[in-house]
Amino acid sequence: MREFDRQLLRLKEALGILDDQDVATTLGMTKAAFSARKTRGVFPEDKLASLAVRRPELKLDVGYVMTGKRQELERRLAAIRTATDIAARTTDDQTALNDVQGLVFNALVAQLSNEEQLLVANFRQANPQGRTAILATAAAVAASSTQGSAK
Repeated sequence: MREFDRQLLRLKEALGILDDQDVATTLGMTKAAFSARKTRGVFPEDKLASLAVRRPELKLDVGYVMTGKRQELERRLAAIRTATDIAARTTDDQTALNDVQGLVFNALVAQLSNEEQLLVANFRQANPQGRTAILATAAAVAASSTQGSAK
């Protein structure tokens, strides 16, 4: 499969659409112009970036569409690298270990969005039944979101 085709599949997935014509229209291109780009294997990155700016509600990850790597994943990997660096400074002292664990947790949480931080804080404060309810709700919402984008 060509890189253009992989990029196109990722964009269709992100937009929840199936047809090239719909992609062309969404990008502000004619079907003929899009088909010409497809034939040449030149993905319209400029149109994609413009769409992401014009339509922030779509929450397009331009980097993911173009490369297959999610910015969110890269952000979290950076947090893990930071946490690993902090953990490497740990001694056998239990107090130091506890301090490092706190630093690692804070470094990871700092990489989360405000909504994610709020979710983590509420989860940590919840009793076991509350935690079960939070997990079940998150799973149900994620499943319905996945099913909705497949349409």
